[in-house]
Amino acid sequence: MGQAPEQEIMVCDLIEIQRMLANAEHPFERLVGTLFVAGMLDMRLAKLTDRQIGQLMFDHFRNRLGILLPETTICDHATRRLFRSTNGNFAAEEMEKQRRRPACSKCGNEMLLHYGYEIDHSDFLECVFLNCRHRELPNTEKENLTK
Repeated sequence: MGQAPEQEIMVCDLIEIQRMLANAEHPFERLVGTLFVAGMLDMRLAKLTDRQIGQLMFDHFRNRLGILLPETTICDHATRRLFRSTNGNFAAEEMEKQRRRPACSKCGNEMLLHYGYEIDHSDFLECVFLNCRHRELPNTEKENLTK
């Protein structure tokens, strides 16, 4: 793909490349290109944790589904299941954390935890208010990540 072998393509980029190739006009490019990129994406996804996969589903697919479709319900359920602890159930401590979401230091609205799914992205909190979208690192690393 024109990049150095040691430089991995980001998961988000692979998703967009596969979408683009799936809509290519040339049948060979559409078929072979899509299958090649799907294989690369599959290898990258295999390296992610369940929580990172859940975050990926939440970020990239949930909003593309119609709210009345059963696929939305299934995607929401799968995302919540992937966010669970390693034993498959929320521990009491995790449930309490979910109830006590921090407030945004910029606007006061609730912050949601996002799990980083790229190599150089760490977990972060993001304000739910669309006009704010303030980001910061969880816990003691309160660094402003707003673009």
